[in-house]
Amino acid sequence: MSLLNKIGSKRLLQAAALATATVPAAVFGYFWAYGRGAWTPKDKLGEALPGDDLLVPGERFMRLQEEIEIDAPPAVVWEVLAQLGTRKGGFYALAWLERLCTFHIFNTYEAVDTWQEVTPGEFLFYHQAGIGSQIEAVEPGVYFTSLSDTRRPPTAQGGMALLPPFGLKEFAWTWNFVLQELPNGRTRFVNRCDSTMEPYDKLIPKALVVVILGSPSVFMVRKMLEKVKEVAEGRQRPFAGRLDHPSHGRVVGRGAPAAPRHQAPVIQARRGRGRVQFILMAPRGTLTRTAPHGSTPR
Repeated sequence: MSLLNKIGSKRLLQAAALATATVPAAVFGYFWAYGRGAWTPKDKLGEALPGDDLLVPGERFMRLQEEIEIDAPPAVVWEVLAQLGTRKGGFYALAWLERLCTFHIFNTYEAVDTWQEVTPGEFLFYHQAGIGSQIEAVEPGVYFTSLSDTRRPPTAQGGMALLPPFGLKEFAWTWNFVLQELPNGRTRFVNRCDSTMEPYDKLIPKALVVVILGSPSVFMVRKMLEKVKEVAEGRQRPFAGRLDHPSHGRVVGRGAPAAPRHQAPVIQARRGRGRVQFILMAPRGTLTRTAPHGSTPR
């Protein structure tokens, strides 16, 4: 290889390395810049909120808190919050991006009666593999709190805490949703997340938690706040394209547009070769599922 070729190859490798480092840095930088637009003012970060007692008393933690004001009363906003979760109405952020990252999440913008109950002990699933946080306390229309802690595994069936990442021994965080009534039928929606780890003072693992986990969190939480605001204020068009969830519900939100009429789905069963094939006929297409004899489609 000639000297010229060697120099060209070296420069190409340097350019590739620079691009590899620059692109993630730019993406994460944008996440933080965007998320900061919803950060709670510093003078309010210390206010007492439900869920502050979920971590072990006296331990150090990092806090991420974002909020938004909504032109709808807390009762209306609660109908949206109550449906949070992979197994319910999604997380009202960028569902396509979540699915790209293997999260089976679909957002539903109508109030579904069977999803409106939130009870202590149930699990808020983030991922279909079981990762999430267990709901600890609920005051309907006001707040619900949740905890994920590897030191205190969840008791809910199918739920699991996130395994400690980046060489940490333990990892815990809270995710709490609080509604505060404002004058003129408005609501302050506060999203508070406190996280701690063991050991707490190791610089590299802590920095990785902030960058790898914190960057998408601060971005997606603001997206969620803005979408919850749109739904509660009646500015989000109902989504009728989800066939595998009972999303044919009431339209929520102040001044919400009329919900489109939905043709009731019809389930047909066909037997063959030891299995039953269930076909869900819906206005926008056909969803086919199979199950053993004697079972029903989920």
